[in-house]
Amino acid sequence: MTQSAASDSVSVPDPDVDSGPIADADAPLGDRVERGSVVMVMTMIDGRHTSRPVTVAEVDRTYLRFLVDGSADWMRAITEGRAEVHVTLSDNRKNTYLSLNGKVRTTADHDVIERLWSAPAGVFFDGPTDPNLAVLVLEVEEGSYWDSPSGRLGQAIAPLKAALGRPTDAGDHGAIAT
Repeated sequence: MTQSAASDSVSVPDPDVDSGPIADADAPLGDRVERGSVVMVMTMIDGRHTSRPVTVAEVDRTYLRFLVDGSADWMRAITEGRAEVHVTLSDNRKNTYLSLNGKVRTTADHDVIERLWSAPAGVFFDGPTDPNLAVLVLEVEEGSYWDSPSGRLGQAIAPLKAALGRPTDAGDHGAIAT
């Protein structure tokens, strides 16, 4: 994902590359990720990939917002347009996995920070007026998800059902609605 404008086309998973049955309709982002989910934000800066866990502060249609340290090197690179960003989610409790791309931007708008502030953010920042606090905004332009039955019993039964010719019972794969 870059800060530049993307094409108007929506990415469709390639069944020859992506595994699992493809869902009939795109899944809303809010059905797969929620406030408080921890995602991995990967950046590529000067050809080097690095990742870090970041907590989702808000999900709004096709936008994810995160409270972040705006003074971090990786955030400065994003603000300066020198970084590409990719976001992934691995939720083992729900057996949901996401891969997201889109445009990113940052803001230090105090009203937005106040709206997104939560008690858990206080572990990382000195309050909503922390001078290093910023908001990273991801506008999801394309993404894929993978779901499978949750719980130990569901995980144990899914491979058996797939072996018996019911592969859609083993999980679901599709595009994120943008």
